[in-house]
Amino acid sequence: MDSKLTKYQIMLQKKITKQVQEWKSTEVPVSHEELHQFLHTITGTAGTISLIEISKAAADLMNKMSHEQKSWSSIEVAHFLSPVTNLFDANQKNLAVTLSSEFTPSTDQCDKPLLLIVDQDVPYLIYSKEQLENHGFAVVVSPTIEKALSMFYDLSPDCLIVNPFSSEIDGYDFIKQVRETVAFELIPIVVISSSNDKEKRIAAYQKGADDFFLKSLEWDEYVARIDRQVKRRKIVKDTLMKDELTKVYNRKFLKEAYQRISSEHLRHKDNFSMIMIDVDFFKKINDTYGHTAGDHVLIKFADFLRTQLRNQDVVVRYGGEEFLLLLPYTKLKEAEQTACRLLENLSQNVFVYEEHSFFVSFSAGVYEVHSPVSLAEAVRTADRALYAAKENGRGRVETASTQEELNRRLRVAIIDDSEVIRKMLESFFTSLEVENYELEIKTFQDGLSFFADNWHQSNDEYLIILDGVLPKMDGIEVLTKIRKFTDTNQYKILMLTARKAEGDIVRALHLGADDYLTKPFSIRELEARIKVLVQRVK
Repeated sequence: MDSKLTKYQIMLQKKITKQVQEWKSTEVPVSHEELHQFLHTITGTAGTISLIEISKAAADLMNKMSHEQKSWSSIEVAHFLSPVTNLFDANQKNLAVTLSSEFTPSTDQCDKPLLLIVDQDVPYLIYSKEQLENHGFAVVVSPTIEKALSMFYDLSPDCLIVNPFSSEIDGYDFIKQVRETVAFELIPIVVISSSNDKEKRIAAYQKGADDFFLKSLEWDEYVARIDRQVKRRKIVKDTLMKDELTKVYNRKFLKEAYQRISSEHLRHKDNFSMIMIDVDFFKKINDTYGHTAGDHVLIKFADFLRTQLRNQDVVVRYGGEEFLLLLPYTKLKEAEQTACRLLENLSQNVFVYEEHSFFVSFSAGVYEVHSPVSLAEAVRTADRALYAAKENGRGRVETASTQEELNRRLRVAIIDDSEVIRKMLESFFTSLEVENYELEIKTFQDGLSFFADNWHQSNDEYLIILDGVLPKMDGIEVLTKIRKFTDTNQYKILMLTARKAEGDIVRALHLGADDYLTKPFSIRELEARIKVLVQRVK
């Protein structure tokens, strides 16, 4: 029996009772909007804390509300809300609900295969997401090609599912662009269509699709064919030792190389060093010149590293724009000098792409491995030094010995008018561990209070949990305002919507929400979305 959940159930009951009593005592008419907002809050909150009957009763009352009635007397409100308040009274002595460790973070959520679905048919998009998530996949969706391309690069999904018949842009061109920009990337592409025209099927395969099937396909076969593509990619990827794009070693090779170098140095009682490198402002390169230019920079940067280092040094593409260098028989000071030399020499290189020319810099964290340390711990330590370099202005080198062990800071904003939801999510994030991140959590009851606080303006990364229906400034307005920020890529936004609010989901996706979650939701479901949005971003 989850005592935490019981606490929030009791808290919700007290909030509802207090509000109804306030309306009775003041005898001020209650507006249609105020009562609707109140019921909306109960619906989402009660469902999330497993008071399912109360959530359904509140939703039924919302559906019965007539827009013709502009205001309600306190007596009318009390009578209208009686189906909800009576349920609370009936459950007052037994509010505790048995759950299976609802607040205990799990360890395997981010291991789910990630699918990216691109389709302008948003109702089908929403239905597909729900079906595939029910079959054990993590799913992100986009109704636009532009947003999909950005998500593709940021999240590196395990499979791309595309409906190419779009009025926005030729979907086949999108498939072709993905294949060209990521060169030899092994991410499978599946085309799904309502048309079985032979010419369209051939065109899909010619542009680079790995499979083609109809929207009318039964879900058991749909899931089986997607699962086959994902598993095939994993098998092939596990056999490769080099990154498909840059041709330097990948993370699979890193594990073996680190173990070999570590064992060798342990036998000789000697040390070696690790340098973690992050290309500065890489997303701005993509946004300014396009993702093809970004790929060009990564290829040229990898070539630069290879030519500047010794034969025995190991260059690994760790992920996205991050590279990790292993320097055998190299002390900390020497490794720091090497990183500084690389930075200086890079500043003299002009990157040219098509008619554009620009300079590139990097930030680096240096760590000397001087005792038996696991690869994970060594990477964490080097990454903390890298984080310090970025915090201190980028384009610089910091060493693990001269810096405190700092994790990257992730600021989590919870914007929801329900105090119960705010407190529950705050408690959840306080106990949540996200690798290499230190979480700083702050709650807001509406969008106005969020924007009024300078806390939302920093160089840190942000995760915004945003309710779609808010007083004063609704969630869509908040989302629109954030997406107008010049540094909007710092903000990952997870929208909370009502179960049947398909129109809100459509608007949120078109306006740039990174994912959505329908109320009521489970804590485990929320955790899965958080891991996808944070830990899979490179």
